[in-house]
Amino acid sequence: MAMTRRMLLAMPGLALAPRARADAPFAGADLLIVAMADLHSAMERAAAVLGAVDAALSANRGVPAVIAINGDVFERGNAVALRSGGAADWAFLAALRRRAPVVLNLGNHETALLDDMAEAVRRAEALDLRVVSNLRDRRTGLPFAPAVATFPLPGGRRLVLAGIATDEAMTYRQVARSALDIPPPAEWARENLPGLLAGAEARVVLSHAGVAADRAILPLLPDGTLLLGGHEHLRFHHRAGATRYLHGGSWNRFVTLAAFGLGRETPELATREVAIEPGLAEDAAHAALVREVLAAQLSAAEREVLFSLPRAMPLGEAARRASAAIAMATGTATGLIGHTTFGTGLPAGEVTRFAFDACIRFDGPLFRAEADAALLAAMAPRLNQDGDLPLQDRIGDFAYAHALPAGPSVLSAIGWVRQNAARFLGTDALRFEPAPGATLKSATIEALRRL
Repeated sequence: MAMTRRMLLAMPGLALAPRARADAPFAGADLLIVAMADLHSAMERAAAVLGAVDAALSANRGVPAVIAINGDVFERGNAVALRSGGAADWAFLAALRRRAPVVLNLGNHETALLDDMAEAVRRAEALDLRVVSNLRDRRTGLPFAPAVATFPLPGGRRLVLAGIATDEAMTYRQVARSALDIPPPAEWARENLPGLLAGAEARVVLSHAGVAADRAILPLLPDGTLLLGGHEHLRFHHRAGATRYLHGGSWNRFVTLAAFGLGRETPELATREVAIEPGLAEDAAHAALVREVLAAQLSAAEREVLFSLPRAMPLGEAARRASAAIAMATGTATGLIGHTTFGTGLPAGEVTRFAFDACIRFDGPLFRAEADAALLAAMAPRLNQDGDLPLQDRIGDFAYAHALPAGPSVLSAIGWVRQNAARFLGTDALRFEPAPGATLKSATIEALRRL
């Protein structure tokens, strides 16, 4: 059955779980890791992130702290970041470094604004950031950066942070791709991590490789290791003995705090997730800088108001409404859209093109395919994986669908899902054909104008 406008209007919002406070101390902590990943030039929340970092450091004063950024600081689809050369992003990194040592693991978006990964590393190191990665430069045969960063801790202890990159070559910009020598993450970890982590009392692995690789890496880690995931914009915490495996979301929406207790043979780990929400204390100087950059760089087209919303729309709800919108535009039962097509949710009130582009990062044509009941049943567990799922059931980047019919139906999808149907849907049996007319963005804008 095709999606109707009445069904679209009736879609409920998604409840948000309460979050921890940044200003609560960790009892007995010997080390604090402040972790974030997949920032994607989300400058609108950067000042509040700095405020949360300040609160965490103040509450745990005297505890050694390191800020770990697990890749993808930059976003080429952010017109302001692109025009300004990432001015607000580089300022944010510098502001973090003024607070504590910063370790940056290279992600596939570090060349979003620069064409050469080596130049991105040079810029980061010029700010006194410690860059880590297992990526190598084909032109020189040398690593772009060391694989680990090591820090001394009180009592003769050591902290080691290791960096692993995604080997999904198509997620790197084409202009930078030819210079990259990317080892398979799990294979590299098996050969290198035991030696790199040996002898360290506190161990952190920054993996920008995604869930599938991380599942293979997790059993290789000494008990009590902190494995920080990234790349697929997920949010979940997984416990394996004393080891913790965490994905902390994206777009500066969350900051993860992890405290190590190092008084025993196996480290003890305590973690919290801090939501970056309106009303949090901000770094005033950085907030002013972001306002200046936006005022100087936003074009008239990006300031255009596309529609208004009666309330803020969280990411999951926005994604499901986009799914419903492309279904309505194509006359199909549901729409399939890749999870990382979306950046963040939508604000209440007037929504500009700039804000909309931060929600739906990519545009493109739509496709249709017929699916029988067996195919629908097989793909259902792989969709909408933004809830609380066991690690073994997660596929990493997934597809959103506002609903999935039980019987034979026609589905619509964006090109990225069509191209990667085996990964997203667990099958390549669907025969997608072009659906002329609307694109993802035009269909979603039209639907949201009717709310």
